[in-house]
Amino acid sequence: MKAKYIKIVKILVFFIVLLLHLDITVSAEKQSKTIIIVTDQLDFNTIEDLNFDSEISLGLMNTRVSNVFKNNEESYFMTMATGRRVELKDGLFKGVKKYNNHLIVEGYEDIITSLDEYYNNFSKEIEFLSDTLANKGIHIGYMGNDSSALLAADKRGIINYGYLDPIYETDWLIGKTDEILTKADLLILYFPINGSKDNLKVLEEYVNRLHVDNIMIFPKKVSGDIADIRNKTLVPIIYLTSNESSKILTSDSTMREGLITNMDILPELTRIYNIATSTCTGHEIYSTGNFIDKSDLIQKNKDNLNKTLNLVIVKYIFHGIVIFTQLYIFYDMYRYKENLRNRLHRYDLLMNRIIIYIFLSLLLGTLIPGRNIFIYCISILLLSHIIDTYMKKKNMNYHELFPILTNILLIVAVYTKPELIYHSFYGFNNIITGGRFYGLNNETMAILVTTSIITLFWVKNKMKSRIVNLMILIPYFSVILLALSDKYAANFGGFLASIAIFVMLLYTFLFDKSINRKSIITITAFGVLVFILGLAIELINSPNGHVGALYFRIKTLGLYELIDMVFKKINQLLLITISPPWSIIFVGQLYFISKFARNNKKLIEIIKKTYPNIQSELLIIFIGSLLVFAFNDTGVIAFVYMNTYLIRMLIHLKLKFER
Repeated sequence: MKAKYIKIVKILVFFIVLLLHLDITVSAEKQSKTIIIVTDQLDFNTIEDLNFDSEISLGLMNTRVSNVFKNNEESYFMTMATGRRVELKDGLFKGVKKYNNHLIVEGYEDIITSLDEYYNNFSKEIEFLSDTLANKGIHIGYMGNDSSALLAADKRGIINYGYLDPIYETDWLIGKTDEILTKADLLILYFPINGSKDNLKVLEEYVNRLHVDNIMIFPKKVSGDIADIRNKTLVPIIYLTSNESSKILTSDSTMREGLITNMDILPELTRIYNIATSTCTGHEIYSTGNFIDKSDLIQKNKDNLNKTLNLVIVKYIFHGIVIFTQLYIFYDMYRYKENLRNRLHRYDLLMNRIIIYIFLSLLLGTLIPGRNIFIYCISILLLSHIIDTYMKKKNMNYHELFPILTNILLIVAVYTKPELIYHSFYGFNNIITGGRFYGLNNETMAILVTTSIITLFWVKNKMKSRIVNLMILIPYFSVILLALSDKYAANFGGFLASIAIFVMLLYTFLFDKSINRKSIITITAFGVLVFILGLAIELINSPNGHVGALYFRIKTLGLYELIDMVFKKINQLLLITISPPWSIIFVGQLYFISKFARNNKKLIEIIKKTYPNIQSELLIIFIGSLLVFAFNDTGVIAFVYMNTYLIRMLIHLKLKFER
């Protein structure tokens, strides 16, 4: 009797195991099949030569890693594998070898050790692509013997399915692909083109014979007609999906049409397989537009790249003008310190031109400077000269006019058409270096905040009623704070600094007093309360923005995530601050302002009789510049632009009031 029961139990167990196996098999068959093809080269000409049967989506991918200046294959593929920018030493990857029925990445232990040194418990806390998918029953295969294997390996450096030395012939590749995809759901293939048309033909035939849901193709380095002295990070990426027309790629990491990042690969793959992630900083990829002709899609991406490359030149030209104009003035003032009175008109003219450049650059954003650098630059320089000359002939006082107009135009652009800002020489976000892809960069934030201070004090000087001034200040600066929040400009450092500036303005407008040492304690206490309120509003309004994402990662990974971010920002700040020419202009401006404050105390008292609020205005701009310097990784640039306005005001006041 006992033996009979045992036999029945064994039969039941057998059928349960069989049903589970069948269920897993059916589920595996239903899973989406995805192939990632990593090539040694890929450019627009190569893409034009590839004739795929399916429509393609195309974009540019930023390949930057944690180190701004250095990139290598280990850092590149581990950034993809973790969805976070990392930095690894070159040469840690030693190759791939076969062991039993698996592939093993040699040198992977050293890679994990290096990552753990860079970020405490990185390998334990951070999600890796292979492990994240495997935990949900999604497996990865690999074909090749290249550093792209890092994308397929789990945290032990093991790849369960694959072939070490592929034969790059269409039939062989299709056969082995079908074999691997019966066991795996994602295949990563390294395909060397080596400049060969025959290899390109094999790649074309291989893709056309595939029957999978998603195919990504991208290179591991910049090459061909993409390569340029100005471009070290942008490469094309092709994306083929089922039932998809020809579109242009983008992601919420960049908020820019035609641009994604290497951090977006992991989130996109986990989206395909409906897996939630919490430690990556990238976002899923999506496509927009509808291109009937592939050549139009390629041309659109070419235009995006060329516009970016040209804007890099425009940015450096005008950065150079802003910096070297002031350095010339500082040197000239030192050289002719005994005869400054006769030279102040010249300094005033030069500084006025800079302020007009800033205004015109935004106003002419509709010209899209990336299309013609020469016309754009000449237009700004020539128009600035004409405006300045005309207003001087008419004896018009325009020293506050252009900061106010710039402020109004910036606010309108932030809320309605941010592309105008991106097309200005200071608002352009360098998507090649990849520090910021969207929103207001630090120099634009500095200009917005400074011109807001100038505008509000202009109003205060015109309106003598304290209540009216407060009624204007509170809603107006609230608009500025909202503009800098994650909902629009996404500049958290500027948002923090602006809260402090708002408190200083509120104190000045409310009590009609200048800021002094005694008032700093009151301002600080009130500032903390406003900061907490502002941060709460920021988290509620934009839970998926920079601040919300950081808060979520801190909740998931702990306080070390915040500490790591702070140290990265500090290192970046120090690096840029000590780098010429920013280090030189930074010291030059500090020297000029401190010397002016020491040597012109009597002059300031004379000026205050005409402009009672001038000391508060100048002090708030300068303190604000110190705050934006401290709160941003490129704070030195913001500092320079804020104090460009300050120095221009000081020179003008000295010219106007000195006898």
